[in-house]
Amino acid sequence: MSDSEKVNVYPSPHLRQMLNNDIELFEIFKKDRGESIMEINTSGFMNKFLLGYFEKYKQEIGEYTADLDEHLKKAELKEYEINEIKNFLLNKIIFLEKNDSPMNKCSSSKTTIPFKTNDNTTSIIQELNSGGLKGCSLSEYLCRMLKLYFKKPLYKREQIIFSKEYEAIFNNCKKQCIKFNYLYDNKEYTVVPYTIFTGKEQMFNYVFCYGFDSNKQVRTYSFRLNRISNIKPSYQTITCPDDIEEKFRLTKQLGASYAINDTLEESCILLNPQGISSFKHIYFGRPTVDSKKATPDGNFKYYFKCSTEQLYRYFRRFNPGEAVVEYPASLRDRIIEFHKESLNGYKNLKVSE
Repeated sequence: MSDSEKVNVYPSPHLRQMLNNDIELFEIFKKDRGESIMEINTSGFMNKFLLGYFEKYKQEIGEYTADLDEHLKKAELKEYEINEIKNFLLNKIIFLEKNDSPMNKCSSSKTTIPFKTNDNTTSIIQELNSGGLKGCSLSEYLCRMLKLYFKKPLYKREQIIFSKEYEAIFNNCKKQCIKFNYLYDNKEYTVVPYTIFTGKEQMFNYVFCYGFDSNKQVRTYSFRLNRISNIKPSYQTITCPDDIEEKFRLTKQLGASYAINDTLEESCILLNPQGISSFKHIYFGRPTVDSKKATPDGNFKYYFKCSTEQLYRYFRRFNPGEAVVEYPASLRDRIIEFHKESLNGYKNLKVSE
């Protein structure tokens, strides 16, 4: 077992804030203790970052420098001139932060990211300290890694941070059954992964798969990648549904978080002008409108053909009076019950059991 290494990284405040944002978006928190709730786990993130990106980063930088060398050598420059120009281009283009500017006084100030390595990442720091830094400090090297990491879209960054889970799932897609813990509901699932895809917002990765429900019926599921943990092989046999491709197409088109299993029925939601404004502004999880029709009193009926679970989770976030479910009655009753329970909780100052 390797000893852990204590590492201090000194990023700009802007870089530190971007790192904090990713930690929160990917839900990498310490265990709640006492009054410390949802405290960001910087060490946990940095270890995942090193493990998922170190080798890829070396490859990317190698490709950048090789490409620059090739073009600069054509100019018949001397070796030291090539190195000076190459370093200038790397620092001023590849590793330039968006807010780097002579007018930006904050760019010169530094914050600190302290973290401890684990058994999987101690060897990476030892490799860097024993000759892999190439003329810069360890902090500068890791800051460069972070800068290149943040040039990637969010879903690519998520694939890096959860590379272990991503690769385990990807390698078993359409092949072998796996089981894992899902952090959202703290349940264990046994499924066959079908594909990994991004939602229409191009933010997060979702795992579309199929497995048995509580009634031993085969159904499809869609899980957030960052919430999957403790993946293990399973030797259970689950028959792939004949309509799996159509269900995946609908899930991807209508709402990545909500796997389509049943026949899609039309739903109708009545929105007033304030509700329409909320519909335009509440972007994440917004269902796709199938059609809409004006009413004589200046409101609108919005029609949907998507998961009623998506409609339930989306429209219950609206302010009172902005949206009313006309049909199906089951969805309307479910939202009514949701608001009743919320009202009872406030009346009694007690959460439900």
